[in-house]
Amino acid sequence: MELKKWCEQAEKIGSMLSKEYFNFEVGLPYSKSKIKKLEKQSEKLAEYFLKNFKEPEDLYDSCIGAVAGSRTYMLTMKLKDERNKKITTKKHKFQGKPVIWNTWRQFVVKATNEERKDVYDTFIKLAPKITPLIKQKFNKCEKIYADYGTNPLDSYLKDHKLTVLQLKRIITTLRNKVKKPFQKQFEYYSKTVLNKLPEYYDDLYYVRNALFHDMTAGFKGVDPIKSVKKTIREMGLNPDKIKLDDADRPKKYASPFCQCIQIPKDVRVSYKPENPLNDANSLYHEYGHAIHFSSIKKELPYWTRYLISEGLAETFSTFFEHLMSEYEYLTEDLKLNPEYARELIRRINFMKLFSDSFYTGNSLFRIAYWNEKLKFEDCNARYAKEIYNSMGIKIPGAYWQLHHILPESLVYVPSYMLAEIQQEKIKRGLRQKYGRRWWKNKKAGKEIQRIMEQGADSPAADFSKITPKDINEYVKQITKKI
Repeated sequence: MELKKWCEQAEKIGSMLSKEYFNFEVGLPYSKSKIKKLEKQSEKLAEYFLKNFKEPEDLYDSCIGAVAGSRTYMLTMKLKDERNKKITTKKHKFQGKPVIWNTWRQFVVKATNEERKDVYDTFIKLAPKITPLIKQKFNKCEKIYADYGTNPLDSYLKDHKLTVLQLKRIITTLRNKVKKPFQKQFEYYSKTVLNKLPEYYDDLYYVRNALFHDMTAGFKGVDPIKSVKKTIREMGLNPDKIKLDDADRPKKYASPFCQCIQIPKDVRVSYKPENPLNDANSLYHEYGHAIHFSSIKKELPYWTRYLISEGLAETFSTFFEHLMSEYEYLTEDLKLNPEYARELIRRINFMKLFSDSFYTGNSLFRIAYWNEKLKFEDCNARYAKEIYNSMGIKIPGAYWQLHHILPESLVYVPSYMLAEIQQEKIKRGLRQKYGRRWWKNKKAGKEIQRIMEQGADSPAADFSKITPKDINEYVKQITKKI
């Protein structure tokens, strides 16, 4: 089989598989048997490539990941199912049913502190019930990568054009710079908004919901879909290519997400309406993903269109999400009250500090897992240590097993920080050329288009060029006085 024919088959199978997974996530009919069949075809195709080709190197590495993914996807799906069955408490109920892992985030929004603590502690105690599945998946993936002389971290580093020392230096530098401002603001907002001091069970997702709860009224006049599309159009980009699923189906995944069925012609965004403020924060992010993928040139080779590193994938979603932190954008484009806009930006920036503190700890834990070949039994203790060093909070080590990314992805978490720094670097250049209202300038849009349309060959894909100055400038943005 020629490389061209192989790529055509890979795209065809990938597209059909993405459709099935999309339907599964949005609560539409899907076929488990079809997923199983397509995963097997994908695995065989990847194995064929590994046996018969060595180039392109990026595609070779991707095929190792594809084999690992195909051989462990059932474990991942089983983990999602088991979490909902075994991580539960009958003592507390949400909408008349016992609180389970899938409803935990919704339950804590209106729960008392005592109830939140009880559910959190109960779930931590129940975490060992899903440990064997997580361990099985990681061990299986480790062996598959080892059979090809590599490991998931090495593949991640190659994708991002980084060495392990460079990645650790970036993450550690960021951790050290955000720790103190995060702790100071966490205490402030805990006292002023949550009416208490910070506690270990005040996790990122609870705080994010609680922090903006009293801000929703001031955002009611905004239509997030219309606003994000209008802004994208003003930049000279085309949001109409993006398919939107905004139906509120019972089995639909609660969080918004972007799914690429076929790049660039079939890119979809899914969300369930909550309130305009929450929806805007999520939709600007997901439309950033979508406009990125739908802007990639269709003439590019298969691997250049599809093998987008995780850090690069998060760069443009974060880029568009950060429009919600621009004072001029909020007051002039969204017509928000100036004082309200200032407070909204302050809280968004605090959540960036919270997220960076949390994810630097997560990242250094995950890097250590692969780089130091940690024993699985030592993971909880190492996670607790890294989180304490990043946040200054003693969080139970088993928490990582209840997270929605750490037990399912092999590396991924450093991508958020790499993307945050990279998008600010891009934005800094746009401000210098086109002023503070750069999003109003079609030349800025063309510049973004040029960076996005190159797919994996985008200049933004090289994270080795992140400098201490870039980290400083990013931290300045999220700690500046408004």
